[in-house]
Amino acid sequence: MKTPFSHTSLFLICLFLVQTAFSQNDSYYPDFSWDKVPVAFHFGKKGDLLTKKEAKFIASHSNFVVLEKAHGFPKYKYSEESIAADAKVLKKLNKDVKVVFYWNAFLDYSMYKAHDEYQTKKDLWLKTATGEFDLKDNKMKRYDLSNPDFRNWWSDVAKENLENKNIDGVFFDALNQVTSPGNKRLWGVEKYNAIQQGLKDLIKETRSKIGDDKIIVYNGIRSTPLRNAGNDFPENTDAIMIEHFGYFNSKTKESMLKDIQEMEKAGKSGKIVVFKSWPENAWLNKSFMAKSEKEKEKISKEHLNFALASFLAGAQKHSYIIYNWGYRLSMGSLLWYPEFDKPLGKPLDDMQTNGWVLTRNYEHASVWVDLEKKKSRIDWKK
Repeated sequence: MKTPFSHTSLFLICLFLVQTAFSQNDSYYPDFSWDKVPVAFHFGKKGDLLTKKEAKFIASHSNFVVLEKAHGFPKYKYSEESIAADAKVLKKLNKDVKVVFYWNAFLDYSMYKAHDEYQTKKDLWLKTATGEFDLKDNKMKRYDLSNPDFRNWWSDVAKENLENKNIDGVFFDALNQVTSPGNKRLWGVEKYNAIQQGLKDLIKETRSKIGDDKIIVYNGIRSTPLRNAGNDFPENTDAIMIEHFGYFNSKTKESMLKDIQEMEKAGKSGKIVVFKSWPENAWLNKSFMAKSEKEKEKISKEHLNFALASFLAGAQKHSYIIYNWGYRLSMGSLLWYPEFDKPLGKPLDDMQTNGWVLTRNYEHASVWVDLEKKKSRIDWKK
């Protein structure tokens, strides 16, 4: 009996079905465009909410914003309230902006209303293998992700805040701290393994509660000489951050190449990728922070090209760059660079790698990066 399809046709149909099953549904993502460099914001403002001028700037320059812990503090005691307040403002200015609620998945920050409730739940506090409470820097409690009661509480907090129509997603922070192999000595191997499973369960359970049309962002991709973390949590997540490209423990040419390759890989799988880069300085550098704002801006301009060229070498649809020296609004978050306004256009090819040299072409720009010498060039076409 003859079949209506050839073997080749059947193979192509099966391939299409597999690709469809594993492709990322991006209908609830921020609208993406290659017209100009895609930029995201991730900050908390110290002291108060955004001014009208600040909010207008942010809403008009990006449609993807993460509002950090301690936003508006100390005027606003609780981050839940301040994030909701400015999410409403940003949405009013730009209905298409996606605002993400920062909610740490491992560390108990005191500037949340949820923290007050957590203080009454000592049975949910993480303990070490010796039975002592596990405290970061001897003061900040860590969450016991292996405890289903904890996960139920944490995901309920996420659900409650994302029921706000102006908040579009949740930011899971500190996943690399959870997965660090060094924790085996701290918690014991059995507890360590239970917490790793608990982290996967927390993501899955949160997805179940918030629904399929909310964005789950997590931190993230991290490449260092000692340890590499890629898109290790692809299930039930939408977005992943590269937090330290070219800085801290990710300065080596090997680390930078791995970060760019992981961005490319995650982007091709349909994920949003937030590429956080630094101008060879950060808020921890006291001499840099002591400089005037004009000096900081000058230094940042001098280092932008390498960060931007590295991003463009591996960027995919739904990739965004963040370039500043910290997580407060005042740490370069409101600086804007002429390169961000130049016509970019769609990529014409994939990243080409020759040793430590990367090249790529866009409709209106050609990119060249030497990761070993930390040199770069972007030729903008008129």
